[in-house]
This record gives sequence, C-alpha cells and structure tokens, in this order.
Amino acid sequence: MSAAELLARVEAGGLLSGPEPVLVMLSGGRDSVCLLDLAVRARGAEAVGALHVNYGLREEADGDEAHCARLCEELGVALKIVRAVRREDAGNLQAWAREQRYAAAARLAEERDAVTASGHTADDQVETILYRLASSPSRRALLGMRPREGRLVRPLLGTTRAETTAYCEERGLAWRDDASNEESDYKRTLVRRDLVPQLEQVHPAAKENVLRTAALLREEAELLDSLVDAELAAGEGTISQQRFGDLHPALRRLVLQRLADEAAGRPVAGAARFAEQVAGLSRGGATLDLGGGVRSRSISRLRAVADPAIGETLVARDELQRRIAELGEEISRDYAGRELVLVGVLKGAVLFLADLMRHLDVPCEIDFMAVSSYGSLTDSSGVVRILKDLDAPIKDRDVLIVEDIVDSGLTLHYLMRNLNAREPASLQACALLTKPDRLRTDITPPRYVGFEIANRFAIGYGLDHAQKYRNLDFVAALAE
Repeated sequence: MSAAELLARVEAGGLLSGPEPVLVMLSGGRDSVCLLDLAVRARGAEAVGALHVNYGLREEADGDEAHCARLCEELGVALKIVRAVRREDAGNLQAWAREQRYAAAARLAEERDAVTASGHTADDQVETILYRLASSPSRRALLGMRPREGRLVRPLLGTTRAETTAYCEERGLAWRDDASNEESDYKRTLVRRDLVPQLEQVHPAAKENVLRTAALLREEAELLDSLVDAELAAGEGTISQQRFGDLHPALRRLVLQRLADEAAGRPVAGAARFAEQVAGLSRGGATLDLGGGVRSRSISRLRAVADPAIGETLVARDELQRRIAELGEEISRDYAGRELVLVGVLKGAVLFLADLMRHLDVPCEIDFMAVSSYGSLTDSSGVVRILKDLDAPIKDRDVLIVEDIVDSGLTLHYLMRNLNAREPASLQACALLTKPDRLRTDITPPRYVGFEIANRFAIGYGLDHAQKYRNLDFVAALAE
C-alpha cells in the first residue's frame, strides 16, 4: 500500500475529519510518527498538535524527546512535552506509564476541545485481544479496542505495522525504536514475540481471522447494547428488581455489567458473573460486592454504587477463596499428626485467619498479636510496636504466624525473632499477600503465600486504609 492510499483510507474512516483539533499522542515510534504525518496531511498543521510524555526511565528517553521535537518543527506542529516522575509505590511500570500518558492527553484535549489520536494498529489490536482473553476473559476481551471512545480515536486500527513502516519509509520519516518493547519481562511482549508467530504457524491468516472475528462481534455488540439501553431507558439508569430477575440470563449479565461500569466510570472486569446472585437479592438493603469498588443494592430498584477510593481489583473474591482452600490443604499435609497454634496478626489477618481455619484438617488453637507499623499512611514506617501480646505461652508448640500482607518484611522479621525467643517447637509464617518488589533481600519470605501482588497499596479483605475497607470481600488497590 502506498502512502497516498493509506492517507485515502484514513480520510475515508472519518476519525480525523473534524471539526475538532487533533492531538496526536507521539512516542517517536513508527506508528505515532506515521499518524502525525497523516493528521497533518489530512487536516493541516494548524489543526494538529502533538503530546510527548518523557518518563525518564530509559537512557534513550531524552533522545526520543529531541526526535519528537525535530519532527514537529519540520511538520509545523505545536508540541507539548510532559515529563513524568514515577513514585516508588506506583506499581506496575507499564500500567503507570499508560495512566500518565492518557491522563496528560485527556487534560490537554479538554483544554483545547480536541480529539486525542493514538497510533494503535491492527497488530496492536490482535495483541490486545489475545492478552485480554488470556488475562481477563470477557466479552470486552473479544471486542478489542474501539475506533472511537469518547474523545479518543484510533485511525490506524485497520492498518498493519508493516504498512506504517512502509509509509514512513516512503515519506522519508525517521522514527525511534524502543528496545524495552522486546523485553520478555512484559507479558504483552510475550504475546507479540511468541504467541502471535505461533498462531501464524497454525494458520497464516491467524491475525486477519482474529480481527475479522472481533469486527463481527462488535457489530453484534451494537445490537446487544441497544437491548440494554431499552431496559434501562424507562428507569433513568436503573431497573426494577423484578424486571431484572425476569430477563434472559445473557441480557441480565449485560445489564449488570453496564450498571457496574457506569457506576465506577470505568470497566469493572467480571461484574457480569454475579448477575444470578444479584437477581436473588431481596428487598431490605442487602448488598453484593461486584469487584472494583462497586456494589449492587436491592431496595426497591437495582443500582450500582461505587466508592471512588476503591481502585482496580487486585484479587477477586472467587480467587481468594480458591487459593485459601489450597493453602489449607497444603498446611494440613505439612502439619499432619501435630497440633498447630495459629497466631493471627491483628487487625488485618482476621478474615484470612477465619477462612483459613475452615480448611485445616489438623487440631489448632488461635491466639493474636497486635502490632503497629502503618498507622494511617500508605507506606510502611519501618517501625514496629507490639500493641497486644499472646495470651498463652508457645514453648514447644508448633506455631504458624498468619499475616494479611508482607510488604518490606520488617514486621514479619520482627515477629519471627520475637516468637523464636520463646522456644516454640517450630515457627513458620503464612501471608495472604506479598509484594516481591518491596521485600527486602535480607529477609526470608513466608513459607506459605497466597498471592504476589504489584507494589500498590492494597485494601479489602481485612486490609484497611485509615481503618476503612476491611469488610470488602476482595482485595483492591487504593485509588490514587
């Protein structure tokens, strides 16, 4: 495909046709460089702006910024540069970078009353569908990215990476390659580098088939969405409990997912799977957590209510209970023929301890210690104080410390030293959550671990922020 043909295709798509100004998200890679040049040719430089976010994480970052500045100067496009600073508790690197990029674009687009254009290609679409399908199977995973979502447009979704490369070469446009995109530490890289080529070995048109299937499903989704619209239209965004229960199960799931997404202001992965339980809620104030900080309440009508402080779900309710059952089986095998003393660390481990005990087949006693290291802050102070000690001696007993979360490991290290001095027959630890990125290398991790999570401040299922959110039956990140 020639450069002229690609321009004609993009113009025919209408996503850059205006009348709003266009803000191109410019990384300096071939796809975004191609998109910027196409936008200028389609709309004129005066109607186009560019945004480059310099994360400062790679040696080449300043070189990328300089390249974008030269390109924009050559094309006559105004460039906005944002330099992001990553905090130590920012969590997953790629997720943080994406949040920074899209937040900056949203602010700038709002100021200019512009549409934001990203350079996602057909190859990105395939990778996104496969990644979502593997990590969070849902209808959303199969639909892929939409060409337009509010102020965000993706004019190159029907264009392959090979075509953007050919365009840049024909137009004499230089680009920058990000070597970190090929690092195997990132799961998206595994999809791009390993999974997609293997699928093409199964069938040479594998990528085209994925794209075609997604396109068909998006068309069918428009019909399904219209049915949801019709159900919610009469109730101004709500639906009666009786009507909800009468819906076809598939439509019931779609209605609940819509309510949850609208309440949270973002997709709430997996909310639809609770549709049957929501249908069974009775009048009288009963609530059901749907994940992601959204609850369904049945009084006289069904409404989803979100708490803005509750961020993305880190561990869903079903995952928690399944893993706790596995831990109970493992601990029971290891302590067969012995009596166990469970030492719960207050207050966070209460729910975990109670559920874990139900899956133990060995005789056990419980005792509690209360320690302080967090207060009301979102980071460990590194200072440990005992607020409540054990009620009974543990000399010559088999002891298992039950913790909600191991962060840096300082609290657990202190408890292990303190209790070891009391001469137990054995001493081990079980933690529901650990943060491998935060655990100090000089500290031994717990013997039993439920889940490893990213470096985010976790709330729910016993974990609190300023004494709130312990009652959630899932683990979520505190919204930033």
